Amino acid sequence: MEKLLFLGNNCHVDEMIRHAKERGVHTIVTDNLPVEKSPEKGMADEAWDISVVDIDALEKKCKEEGVTAILAGAGETCIEANKELCKRLGLHFYAEDETLAIVNDKAEFKKVCAECGMEVPMDYKLDIEFKKEDIKQIKYPVVVKPVDGCSSIGLHICYNEQELIEGYKDAYEKSDKHKVVVEEYIEGELAGYIVVVKNGVCELAGCGDDVKEYRNGQRRVFGFLPSKHIKLFEKYKPNIDKMLTKIGCNEGICGLQFLTDSNRFAIIEMNYRLPGGRYPFEELLCNTMLDTVLEEKKNQPCNAKAAMQMYSYAFWLNPGTIKEIKGIDKIKEQIPGIQIQQVKQVGNVVNPDTAMLMVFGFILFSCKSEDYDKCLNIINSNLEVISESGENMTCPYEYDRRGYAVKSGDVESVGLAV
Repeated sequence: MEKLLFLGNNCHVDEMIRHAKERGVHTIVTDNLPVEKSPEKGMADEAWDISVVDIDALEKKCKEEGVTAILAGAGETCIEANKELCKRLGLHFYAEDETLAIVNDKAEFKKVCAECGMEVPMDYKLDIEFKKEDIKQIKYPVVVKPVDGCSSIGLHICYNEQELIEGYKDAYEKSDKHKVVVEEYIEGELAGYIVVVKNGVCELAGCGDDVKEYRNGQRRVFGFLPSKHIKLFEKYKPNIDKMLTKIGCNEGICGLQFLTDSNRFAIIEMNYRLPGGRYPFEELLCNTMLDTVLEEKKNQPCNAKAAMQMYSYAFWLNPGTIKEIKGIDKIKEQIPGIQIQQVKQVGNVVNPDTAMLMVFGFILFSCKSEDYDKCLNIINSNLEVISESGENMTCPYEYDRRGYAVKSGDVESVGLAV
């Protein structure tokens, strides 16, 4: 019997456990948390209390227990541990080091995309010395971000020199390489595509359009699935396949992000892993990752065009330490079929200025377009996340029909369009 070790309890691990069990695989989950804070441990056939960063201990335990495959969810730390353990144990890992190095370096990735005929945002030359001749040639607004960042940490949209310098310094400090990308800001919609890769050729599994906050362009709040830009993906698919082949991406799951307006379709980044949120095609994604490490192949077909209309809501929090969570059951009672992927738990600390790490969870639901605002109101009025100081940490949003997310308290000041 195959013995499959899952590292950590991040997004998608629970679903992969279910599908692995359906294949007759013995499942194991390891992390340094008690089962009440790591419910995936209770789902698995076996649980270990070893941290995912204790590679030496995990290597020894895997050899003792005869582990035959290892997988992680969407967490970067767990994926890095997955890669290292597979190297030590001689087990299959879906990505080559060189491929991940390109994907995780935004500047190198953009270079490869441009070589494959894909449009990318224009770069500006700038370093931490802030030479006057470099700053002078910049046309605002610009996007500043760590070359090796994720979860929008250290990302800034800058409209003047002061914001540029402050944003650059922050991105510089949050980059492990101390390297920063400064690029033109393309005003438009953010379209995301999740693809399944087989033998270097991708199939579109699902797609969606992101809605940003009105006052904070780097904060993504709402999503609409499927994307209305699905035909643009089909047009540029040969270029995307060429890029995947060039970087050595042969199997697994990729997330591609494009900015698009009426004239341009520019790729900005790629994730080579499972996505950070839940999707209606979860079974396809999980079985694809299981296929990378197990002999049995499901080979489920991708059919993004047939996807039903769904809405997603990234529910943001204000800083604090979570003491109590209320209202989830009430929401589920009032919105049939709603899915709440809860990222934060009681006891978790939400730090300021940590971008997507401030999200409580991702809420996925389906309804008639005329009932959308009603569903948002049900979520916003019932979900409470109470801090140790007794304050409600929630940061609810409403949807502005001009295409923005607006904080509930800012509705009147920005003139909410209904």
